Amino acid sequence: MTDEASGAAIYATKRTRVPLFSAFFMVYIFVSGGSFGIEEMVASSGPGLTLLLLLALPIIWALPMALVASELGSAIPDSGGFYVWTRRGLGRFWGFQAGWWWSLALLVDTSLYIVLSATYLQNQIGFSDGLYYAICWSVIAVCTVVNVLGIKVVAIGSSLFAILIISPILVLVVMGFANWQFNPFTPMTPPDNDLLGADGALVVGLSIGMWFYSGYESMSTLAGEIEEPQRIIPKALMLALPFVALMYVLPTLASLAAFGHWELFSVDGKEGTVSFVDIGRALGGTALGHALLASVVLGNLALYLDYMASGARPLQKLAADGLLPTPLAIINNRFGTPVGALLMIAGVNAVLVIGPFQSLVIIDVLLMVASYALIFVAAVRLRAREPGLVRPFRIPGGTYTLSILIMPPLCLIAFMMSITITDHSMSLWGLDRFNLLGLEIGWYGIAGLMALLSGPALYPMLAKDPYPAT
Repeated sequence: MTDEASGAAIYATKRTRVPLFSAFFMVYIFVSGGSFGIEEMVASSGPGLTLLLLLALPIIWALPMALVASELGSAIPDSGGFYVWTRRGLGRFWGFQAGWWWSLALLVDTSLYIVLSATYLQNQIGFSDGLYYAICWSVIAVCTVVNVLGIKVVAIGSSLFAILIISPILVLVVMGFANWQFNPFTPMTPPDNDLLGADGALVVGLSIGMWFYSGYESMSTLAGEIEEPQRIIPKALMLALPFVALMYVLPTLASLAAFGHWELFSVDGKEGTVSFVDIGRALGGTALGHALLASVVLGNLALYLDYMASGARPLQKLAADGLLPTPLAIINNRFGTPVGALLMIAGVNAVLVIGPFQSLVIIDVLLMVASYALIFVAAVRLRAREPGLVRPFRIPGGTYTLSILIMPPLCLIAFMMSITITDHSMSLWGLDRFNLLGLEIGWYGIAGLMALLSGPALYPMLAKDPYPAT
């Protein structure tokens, strides 16, 4: 047996059967995890523009990624998903960048899901900070155990979570339409708002909307542990795409139509503001309000459970390929799960929930879309380099058609990266911007560029032979 073959055997995972409906619910949670948070988009961008963006972004942003993930996931159904595709299409260096940037953003994100869940409960019930942290760490521990037990257990938990999340939202939709009083599309944008400025209606709406419709690549990281991933994952992605859009559009449309007062929409809980929970309470009474609150909490918990699973696989694969410390490549012999990577994510999250690291979430968009850009480019590169690669799910047309398909999301990525880098809304020590090679960069841009450059800086130090001679 060759060194590479023996190394691959050491780090092999086990496959398990995941029904299509479970995979569908997992994709729904990866991308959405509920409809909450759109309230901020409504207040910042206006009701009309919000609804238009929620209808347009699935086509120009989410659909290309879902199609690319379906094609490459069916052709290369390996644990690690998008990292493996990027490495194969663009080489080891760029594969590392995609995996590193995505994982760095995910470590901050996952801790934020725990914080949001515990904060919602603390605001509603009221308990000490000691209990707050005990709840956070308990959730991390439970989700880690569930993930170690395997994808099948995670899939079952995700299905139950999704049903509980969706049910009260559907009731809100019905109640909202039954009490229709206002035109949900007016005004199109907030009065006196600069549409294209850094804090403009379109820029803010795109930032939030792109975030809401991201995550279609996440299921691919689990392909190495699912039976028939070439069939299950593309079907789940294509079914989830319109469903996620409907679960964003319908509650927003119903709430605006029944309540109006779009300028009061918010999730911060301040007096005078309203969220979907408050609107549900006003339309359906205390029971619906409590059910929607539970949906918020469960949505964040489900996101944490699933993203811990998804995030561990690229880390494990990077370690197995000699691009991260070897302990992260450890696979549990009994359950076939990446226990080393799971424990690392849990440990980092246990520290990050203490804060104030949650403020780092602002650079997540920059890291995530940078990794998306590499995935899109890798898809085109693989079409050109490996035309004979068997693709059970294939995007119709040739390489040029694929290139045209990915142009809208690549333009959006370039636009959002430029806006984030040049944002001047944050000021420290009396400074809100720096002149770098003639470009005025804000603090978020400095932090984002440092995060992006950490990948190329670390690569020479971390890269080593993945399968040393034994």
